[in-house]
Amino acid sequence: MKFKTLGKPEKPVAVLIHAMFFSEKMFDSICQTLQYSHYIVLPTLDAHTLNENSTFLSVQDEAKKIADYLLKNDIQHIDILLGTSLGGIIAFELFNLQKISVSHIFLDGTPFIRFSDFRIKLMATGFKWIAHKSAKSPSRKNLLDKLYPTHAAEMKKICGGMSDESINNLAFACYTYELPEKIDLKEQQDLTFLYGTKERARICISTVEKYANCNLIIKDGYNHCEFLAKEPQAYVRMLLNDF
Repeated sequence: MKFKTLGKPEKPVAVLIHAMFFSEKMFDSICQTLQYSHYIVLPTLDAHTLNENSTFLSVQDEAKKIADYLLKNDIQHIDILLGTSLGGIIAFELFNLQKISVSHIFLDGTPFIRFSDFRIKLMATGFKWIAHKSAKSPSRKNLLDKLYPTHAAEMKKICGGMSDESINNLAFACYTYELPEKIDLKEQQDLTFLYGTKERARICISTVEKYANCNLIIKDGYNHCEFLAKEPQAYVRMLLNDF
């Protein structure tokens, strides 16, 4: 795992955790603005750094590494904790560790759902097919170009360099993490779920809307993580609690 920081260390801290097959670069468009108000910490998850031989093991392992890095660098409070897709699962696990206090938590397109073992294997097979195709023919268009045209070139390099072990573990991480019956939030603390009506993770809306003490933002007509990609300035305003 590698870490990148932006902004001045004396500013409030924002930790941004990227989605599967992405890198910290998925946040470039919002960091341009957010770095003036916050000190930004950008982890790049294991198996997602080009030219680095690392293996993604689990959500718990990634969350612990982020917590250890923050504490090692004397960061004991996070003002904004953002996780997109798989990054949202890791962000929630980091919050759940209770090692570092957090004020504002944003979970964008996060798949809080448990699939059967058979379905997880199917998802892993699909992910590996994309990865192997990306490694063999990176210039040929595939599903990543259709879903994420801005980031597809880098995503192909990232997933094309992953081991099957990492991809199997990523599939397990994405589709086995379930929220607790109750989410305990302290005073001056809030948690916001965000989903687009066109993304597959929208099936989680019925699960998260039962948490009356949390916020739910539904973006009509948006696909997976598309609000971040298409409207970075509006996204920053959301993070700064200007709903």
